[in-house]
Amino acid sequence: MQQFFVQQVAPSPELEFPHGSVIAARCERPGKYKLLGDSALTCGNAKWTGRFPVCIHTNFFSNYSGEAPPALDWSVAGGEGALDVSGSLVLLPGSILHLDCLFPRIHGNPTWAWTSSYRQYPTGWAISRVERELRYRLSLYYAKVDDTGTFTCTAPTGHDNYLHILVKGVSCPPVSGDQVLRVHGDSVTLGASFTFSCPDGYYLAGASKITCLPSGDWSGSAGQCQLVRCPVLAPDDPHLQLQVANTTYTGAAVFTCVPGYRLLGHTILTCTANGTWSHPVPTCQEVVCQGVSWPEHGQVVGGGSSRRVGEALTFTCSPGYVVRGHPLSFCTSDGTWSHPPPTCVESCPHPGEPQHGRVSPRRPRYPIGATLLVTCHPGYRPAGPDRLTCLHTHRWSAPLTRCVPAIG
Repeated sequence: MQQFFVQQVAPSPELEFPHGSVIAARCERPGKYKLLGDSALTCGNAKWTGRFPVCIHTNFFSNYSGEAPPALDWSVAGGEGALDVSGSLVLLPGSILHLDCLFPRIHGNPTWAWTSSYRQYPTGWAISRVERELRYRLSLYYAKVDDTGTFTCTAPTGHDNYLHILVKGVSCPPVSGDQVLRVHGDSVTLGASFTFSCPDGYYLAGASKITCLPSGDWSGSAGQCQLVRCPVLAPDDPHLQLQVANTTYTGAAVFTCVPGYRLLGHTILTCTANGTWSHPVPTCQEVVCQGVSWPEHGQVVGGGSSRRVGEALTFTCSPGYVVRGHPLSFCTSDGTWSHPPPTCVESCPHPGEPQHGRVSPRRPRYPIGATLLVTCHPGYRPAGPDRLTCLHTHRWSAPLTRCVPAIG
């Protein structure tokens, strides 16, 4: 037995049918199977009325033997045709149908009969060399409503099979799009199809194609365009900060790292048309400055190992030496030190302050080549050179100049 296609009318979710319900049934492949019984059953007083349908094999399944009903096949050479829920072949008016009875010609000629009294139909073996030994054909040209009826082929063995032809104009309701949904198609007659698409930034939810059925209904509902959204981002890195998060198409997610960390990856991710982010979520890596070595004749406080952002190194020199450069350097956010390591150079000690005067600049020690300026208070003047230079001997170029009273 072959499984049915069943069309339900007013069923309940539990597949229990109230009084008056009707179901239509047909064989899965009409023509390849023969239907015995009624194609429609009605529920009345808790019973189904009518002969329960059964599908039996045709000679299609037995290599076209004479012990089974002949199989039927058809082709619509012009116009449109489709099977309805009851197994009838519905044709649009004006269509051309070739209805074939499959039976080996070597065993004799089948006969065609029909219930319509509108006209006679040409019958005979198919003309094609490939088809003429198996297909005994009935042709219906330019179908009209009056051609509606049951067409039966009887084999010389007495077995028969039938197909009901229903000629009628079938059209489905108009289909229209909206501001976003794009609709492609222009016909609403039997067999016509509409396809749907969406612009970038939207995805199609539902059917992408619907076809007009013999019932005058579409095979499904038109799809809908839904706005594309990318997954919500929830970074699990405590050092990663999500500054902006727009999950719609072309929207951006902007990331930064907390101070002391650098971002590895893309700072900006874009939501693409397929609902994915343009790049992986970035990560944050701690920023460190590499340790520096001690200067010759000097020391580094806090040196030797890597340091974090904001931490500082202090440089000092051994006795008799002075720092040339910056004695303090900070680890910056880009992983470099704010100043290069200084050097320790030979120096001269501070020469002291002259009575009634002063020296400038005032420092504990002065590098070789440094110059001091001696200035006297008002009413006094230098008794010697007012500029002293630190020599390579670690001594000043002259003794500290005295300030003596100025003579009117």
